[in-house]
Amino acid sequence: MTRIAALCEITAEYVLTDEDGERLAASTPETPLRYVHGTGQMLPALEAALEGRRAGDELSVTLTPEQAYGPHRPELVFEAVRENLPPGQEIRIDMTLAPGGQRGKFSLKVVGLTERGAILDGNHPLAGRTVTWHIKVLEVKAGHKPMQGELDYQPIRWILEVE
Repeated sequence: MTRIAALCEITAEYVLTDEDGERLAASTPETPLRYVHGTGQMLPALEAALEGRRAGDELSVTLTPEQAYGPHRPELVFEAVRENLPPGQEIRIDMTLAPGGQRGKFSLKVVGLTERGAILDGNHPLAGRTVTWHIKVLEVKAGHKPMQGELDYQPIRWILEVE
């Protein structure tokens, strides 16, 4: 049975909770967690905990803010003038602006509107929080070396999401 190592393709189910046990996110049978181990798609501390595991293994991994989504950084909350926001879009509070070509590496949540534009928060929604990943590894497939450019980032393009 294959153990989790670099470039293995992993399928797992998970439940993500906060320090109070509140459910923050979870996989479903239709949308399990899928990633390629060791390619930067997952949190490094979570990957380290999964290293060497096999299909059928279950584990709970508690991560501090520094290991997970970072501390809340006030300097990432700032005003953006209208000219620097996506053109032709009505900007609303709670809207998420994400540079889609960056594969979700960061997003900006609209937390306020101003006369000149909007107040954006670049912190991860879970920044500053201790979280626990409850994971069951469903499948581990031996990996392949990525083709040239397969993991490269694409140019930034705006994707608008409304929560």
